[in-house]
Order: sequence, then structure tokens, then C-alpha cells
Amino acid sequence: MKLLFGGILLLLVFAVTGISKYHQRKSRLMQLPANNPQAFIEKGSLQEGKKLVAVIGGDIVHGTISYNFVDDAARRRSCKDYQFINAGVNGSTAYDVLQRLEDVIACQPDFVVVLVGLNDAAVKIAPEFARNNTKLAEQGEKPSLLVYEKNLSLIVSRLKVETSSKIGLMSLPVAGENLFSKENMELDQYNEGIKKIAAMHHVSYLPFNEKLKAYLKGKNQTRGRSLKNSWKLYKKSVIDHLVFGHSLDRISYANGYLLLTDGIHLNSTAGMIAAHQLELFLKQNEHNGFANGTKGSYTS
Repeated sequence: MKLLFGGILLLLVFAVTGISKYHQRKSRLMQLPANNPQAFIEKGSLQEGKKLVAVIGGDIVHGTISYNFVDDAARRRSCKDYQFINAGVNGSTAYDVLQRLEDVIACQPDFVVVLVGLNDAAVKIAPEFARNNTKLAEQGEKPSLLVYEKNLSLIVSRLKVETSSKIGLMSLPVAGENLFSKENMELDQYNEGIKKIAAMHHVSYLPFNEKLKAYLKGKNQTRGRSLKNSWKLYKKSVIDHLVFGHSLDRISYANGYLLLTDGIHLNSTAGMIAAHQLELFLKQNEHNGFANGTKGSYTS
């Protein structure tokens, strides 16, 4: 009898622990970065002598389940004269970014970098992610490449009209590490769309995707692990990282990736490449003095 009671008690402890970990995980996923736009507006905390940089997007920018490349850039010596705002929100599409653009505009940043589109493309490249993304379900128009391009163009148009920011559009990362997969071929179309919109609006294009591909080619790993089972890997990665405190690089290694954790989100290697793209964009624009509305394409 005592043994039975002990077993039941143990099961209850496991159940309570599991529920606690679930809520802990959910809370951390929803928590915005400390340097989010609303926090900046409330504090009015532009540091003396610094220029303001806003980075807008979804999971990759938010940096809770993906390497926080915005914070990485902020720590770099060459970026000491810049203050960074992280306007990333997990699960966001270009439509979502457009809806919350007011807060970024209210900050009147000197520079804006936009990195969004993986959640838009998820309907085709990662259906399980799309089915579990409530933001997609709430979007008025069914996600497609044309809808994405329309919303991204509207984002750039509003930023150009309502701020004096120098604007950069960063290409989307790889989806899985098999560069010949249908998922990466689909993303290539989205990145061509980003490049087209950057040229159309005369803003900078930051070749993040191209740099990741070059890295994999340099390692002779162009046919690496695909997106297979990525949703299961994602759920496990979230628990491992946010609940048990495993590093993103440890998770990445365990899952068999060089640049990604679960096939979608970034480890530190990919994140530092993104931070370097941001760093170069700031240097390039300061050096050349590109003003908003002038041609300032950056592709190095």
C-alpha cells in the first residue's frame, strides 16, 4: 500500500513539474527583449552621442529561441557609437511587423534593418510550424510570396515616408542545411523578392542567406540535414534551451546541424554571421553617407 501511494505521489510530482516547466517555457517565449521599442519609448533612453538602430522581425530577431544577433552586434567594438532596439517578436510575419510598425517609427531610429519572412514561407517549407502559429491563423490574407512582397514593400514605404532612417533588408537564412532541398529553393524565391524590393525602393540589401550558403560550401556540407522532423526538434529545443538551460550550440550539435538548432533557428555561428552583416551595413552607410531614398545597395 505504501509502495502504491509512493508511486502515485511520484507521478503527481512529475506532473506538477511538467506543468510548471510548460508555463515557464511559454512565459519566456512571450517575453519581449529588454530593449524593445515600447521600453525605449517609455524610458526615452537614447544614450548621449549614439545613433539609434532598430532591427525588426520575427523569431530570428527576437533571440530567445535563436541566437540573439542584435545583442551580439551591440557588444562589438565597432558598434560602440550605436544603440540598438530589438523589435523582434516570435512567430511574426511581414504582416505582423507592418501592424506594429508605429512603435518603431515613434523611436525615430537612424537605421532600420528588417529580417522577416520565415514565418510567411512556413506554409510551404514547414507546414507543422505554420499550423501551430496562431499569428498566421489571424492574418487576413492567406500567406503567399505575393502577399509577403506586398507587406514587405509597405513596411519599407512607411519607414521611408515616416522616418529619415537608412534602411536595410536582410535576406532570410537557410531552411535546413541541404541547399538543394525544395525548402531552400522556395526560400530562394523569397530572397529574390527581398532583393527586388530593396532595389525598387533604393535601400540596402544584406546578403545573410548568401553568406550562410558560402559557409556550408566552404565546409563541403551543401547536402546537410534537411528540415525533416523540424517541428519535433523545435519543441525539444525550446525545452532544452529555456527550461534546462542547454546552449543553442549544444542543441545544434546534438541535432546534426552546423548553423541551425532545429532546421529553422540560428546557433551562434549563424548568429554571428548575421551580426557581422548588421555591423557592415552600419559601417557602409556611415562611410558612404547614403540617405533615405538614395541608392545604397550593400551586398559585400
